[in-house]
Amino acid sequence: MSARPVPLALGPALPGCASAVALGLGAAALGSVALFAVALGALAVLAGAWLAVRIGARRVRVTRRVARRGLLEGRPVDVTFAVRGVGMLPVHVEALAPDGRWRALGPRGGATSWALDRPGAYVLGASPLRLRDDLGLFSRPVAAGAAEALLSLPEPLAPPRTARTGGADPVGDPEPDGLRAYVPGTPVGRIHWRSAARGGDLQERAFVTARQGLPLVVVDTAGVEDGPAVDWAARAAAGHVLALARTGGCRVLLPGDRAPTAVEDAAGGWAALHRRLAALAPGQPARPLDEPAAVVVRAAAAPEEAWRDRTPLPPGVVPVAEWSG
Repeated sequence: MSARPVPLALGPALPGCASAVALGLGAAALGSVALFAVALGALAVLAGAWLAVRIGARRVRVTRRVARRGLLEGRPVDVTFAVRGVGMLPVHVEALAPDGRWRALGPRGGATSWALDRPGAYVLGASPLRLRDDLGLFSRPVAAGAAEALLSLPEPLAPPRTARTGGADPVGDPEPDGLRAYVPGTPVGRIHWRSAARGGDLQERAFVTARQGLPLVVVDTAGVEDGPAVDWAARAAAGHVLALARTGGCRVLLPGDRAPTAVEDAAGGWAALHRRLAALAPGQPARPLDEPAAVVVRAAAAPEEAWRDRTPLPPGVVPVAEWSG
């Protein structure tokens, strides 16, 4: 928790102080001992709340833990706060939620949850918190946590059933270039399970020339600025690549690359390519390749539904140009 000196925020205490002082003046004018006692008690409560927050600012410590640094967009992320030093003090710590409201943490801490609805690289700075007395009269802004890099991965969009390249149907039962007898060690994604279910010998899908015969997916972000169109291109490309990776693999040409990257199965190169799609840069044309059957994903061709409104970023989250994780 930040230890820098920050003035106490009066909040509802200001009218309370004014009322107590006015009550004391009225008691003095009327000569009423009872009213004076009430005014003195109110001032004592205010002073006690102020002192509790002041002491708590020196004693209370808050640490933060983020569940994971790589997350799928739209999926909730738990941010946990551990609070120490409250003891018997009548104070508590509150965390700023994504909706702009303050949520009270328990005496030992608590958790808040938020999600990023767009892919990209981000930095989570110190989380805004505040220390407050239990009566809600005084508060003091504080912060917890060091800067951490976050990567929001694009949610893969299901490719259309009509998308075929190199004999492969990403969402159907592909037969890229025919079948051949199963060879031990072949990736599970290339095994033709339907032939085995019919009672025949185990077979695998065959490709013409290994990596060079894999279907090609080309991503083009030319003609658009950073925003929903690039996000849609990342999601659409992720859907094509993941579907093809599950059924034998593919090659992917991203903007700025001189040669395609092979993704031969969903357990290997897919994770690294998924991270690259999360940090997809706008305004870069794809390098043309003489492959008419390639699947080309153009950000400039993003459908109208891709231009959905973005929700505000969670407190403390700032976008960055490059992923450094």
